[in-house]
Amino acid sequence: MNTAQIPSYWWGKFNFDMAQIRQWRIGALTLNVQCLQHEWQVAYEQDRDFDENNVSYEINEIDVFSETLKNTARYIFRETSGLLTVTPLLADRPVISRPNTTFNLTPGEEVKLYVSTPLWLRLGVDNTEEKLAEIAIQRPSDTWFGPSTLEGELCYASTTHCRLNLEEMPHRPHRAITPVIIQNQANTMLAVDRLNVPTPLLSLYASSNGHLWTPTISLVREKDGDMAGLKIDTSAPIEAHGGIQLSQPRQTGKTDILIRAFNAVFT
Repeated sequence: MNTAQIPSYWWGKFNFDMAQIRQWRIGALTLNVQCLQHEWQVAYEQDRDFDENNVSYEINEIDVFSETLKNTARYIFRETSGLLTVTPLLADRPVISRPNTTFNLTPGEEVKLYVSTPLWLRLGVDNTEEKLAEIAIQRPSDTWFGPSTLEGELCYASTTHCRLNLEEMPHRPHRAITPVIIQNQANTMLAVDRLNVPTPLLSLYASSNGHLWTPTISLVREKDGDMAGLKIDTSAPIEAHGGIQLSQPRQTGKTDILIRAFNAVFT
């Protein structure tokens, strides 16, 4: 992963003076970080009433570490260098997204959708791979994706919508966009009510304007039912205009497999 040209937005490398406190406000997340001689202190909280239409973020220096944030932690070291690395990450489970309304894809047809999914962030120190913490910017709700309680997997439910046109997709700093190509090669109509985005298998890229992207994925349905062949591109999508890789897949070795892709939410 080439980090030399990665631009700094809410992520990147941040140098702290001793006792300095910085605050990040990204989407629903408020995060405070303080560097002391022998420790890093981290405090955060997610706002459940956050307005999804808010597309801004802020990084500010503050005077008081935390008196109100619910989650706090201290990380002790023999000595601290003052260097903090903030890395965006995709969700650690697949994300189930819903279109505005169910749409039907006729046999032999193909469609390209744009789907956004929530992000996590990882805090690391001193140019090492060791992480202090991994925090959801906005913790999504859980859902079971499968035809029964014995078959399927635990996923996240996304509150965003699938879009047919990129121009209609809000570019939010706390979410990543995945281009999804669906090919219906079966002889039956495909009604898409829910869509499985396998985020643990995807890399994350940043375009020059700070928008976050995953590779394009292709879902090829060859038979009746909810299963589809999954193919994952090996580079940033064309829409990212030469995006730079920020993080690698959480799970590797799976780029051409069969997955349960559509609609199978057990209730």
